[in-house]
Amino acid sequence: MIVLILLLLASNNFAQDDSIKKLFPGKWKMISDKQEYYEQWEIVNETELTGIGFSIEERDTVNSEKLYLKIFDDTWAYVAIPVDQPITLFALVGFSHNKFWFENGEHDFPQRIIYEFVSDSTLNAKIEGVIEGELMSREFSFIKVDK
Repeated sequence: MIVLILLLLASNNFAQDDSIKKLFPGKWKMISDKQEYYEQWEIVNETELTGIGFSIEERDTVNSEKLYLKIFDDTWAYVAIPVDQPITLFALVGFSHNKFWFENGEHDFPQRIIYEFVSDSTLNAKIEGVIEGELMSREFSFIKVDK
């Protein structure tokens, strides 16, 4: 029985690793009429992806944050480094073959980041958290514009 549980955990970690490395890489454009926002992800090695979130304003690229997906102590973490702000880590707390939940209950906002890959070219993201006792959230839709 213990061997079966260990095999299931190992296969889940492998599937999680494989899905993260398969789904995230590429350039994703947010679908919005208000601004052009992008996330671009690249595989660095077996335990890390690097990304950048940026917007286009008046034909200029504005970097808004550096992003990382990295394994720490056998657990994937989402690392955000916004411009002129401290680094924030969100631990992977949930996973399915196309959906990832990252949380940091001590962060002001958001406390949760969710990525759901609807297809190879469509991604829905959501940030949520509690502000002054009220659950707040924002949803974003992306399309893949480059591999």
